[in-house]
Amino acid sequence: MMKGRNVNAPRRRGRKGKSNDDNGIISKQGYDVSDNNNHSQIYKPHRTMLIHLTDDTPTWYECGRNTQHRNETIFSINRNNNHNGKTKMNPHHIVTKYRALGDSIYRQEVNLSRSSSNDGGDKDQQWVENTMKRGTLKDRIAAMSVVVSSHPVHKLYALDMLLNLVGVSTNESSNGNQINERVSQMASEALTDLFMTTLLPTNRKLIGLEARPLYIYEESEGKNKVSISPRTLLLWRYEEILKEKYNAFISQYLSRTLAQSGTASLDLNKISCLRTACSLLKELPEGEQVLLGLVVNKIGDPSKKVAAAAAHELRRILEAHPNMTTVIAREVRQRKL
Repeated sequence: MMKGRNVNAPRRRGRKGKSNDDNGIISKQGYDVSDNNNHSQIYKPHRTMLIHLTDDTPTWYECGRNTQHRNETIFSINRNNNHNGKTKMNPHHIVTKYRALGDSIYRQEVNLSRSSSNDGGDKDQQWVENTMKRGTLKDRIAAMSVVVSSHPVHKLYALDMLLNLVGVSTNESSNGNQINERVSQMASEALTDLFMTTLLPTNRKLIGLEARPLYIYEESEGKNKVSISPRTLLLWRYEEILKEKYNAFISQYLSRTLAQSGTASLDLNKISCLRTACSLLKELPEGEQVLLGLVVNKIGDPSKKVAAAAAHELRRILEAHPNMTTVIAREVRQRKL
């Protein structure tokens, strides 16, 4: 991917610094996010950055891996506690509350990162930022990729810029203009590369806040009171944001493009989208059912070239993952019914 990239983006590497696994920051800045009487939020903005990618923790999903509760989900909690076979779920208002709190922590984290960058006066970083806004199309896309690769947590605005180039609306901005096929294809290649090599874990699906055991922080009290660390909540909320953006890329770009019909140039774009969908399907667990459905559906495309491309890509998936034979066969049968 990213054949046109002329800037060397780091892959799964972070800035050198203190490891995130020692809980040093957490012990100083940990806090309760609720009051047992009125459940009011008592968040006080942290003063030092919570997320630092290091050689030991080069990706966001490895950050805080030794922190208590970092990788817990409702299902792991319920499995361990065995609530009479029933899965205890979070009430909606609790998810909403912690989502808002997570956003507050994330905004503060971004502000601290921005202040740190301004104080440091990194000329290389400034050059990349300027290229992202004023360079040629090829260089702008490459610069956006470098920014996301270098700062996956703190500079998501660069990911939003790439998503806008393929016509995906984000929370911060939206693109109401006609999408250029050449631009969208270049940006899609960059996004695919980022999702596979930098942003998404390859061994599990992304987890939303509704699947995290938030209720235990509301229900525990006294000596058994459990407090969530700000870094853990920040990472949980960031993961949920990534999940939303990735799903938007699939639904607003890949699905939309594959559903269109018309010119020969559009067929080429659809074939490119098929290759993108299959690359993601082979490498990432996230969104696999939706991606498989998109590819299988194109076997019946009116364009023979697109239909042949879909069949070819499915064969490539089976070559890479023979254990998916039953799943793909079942999906094909369901589409024919």
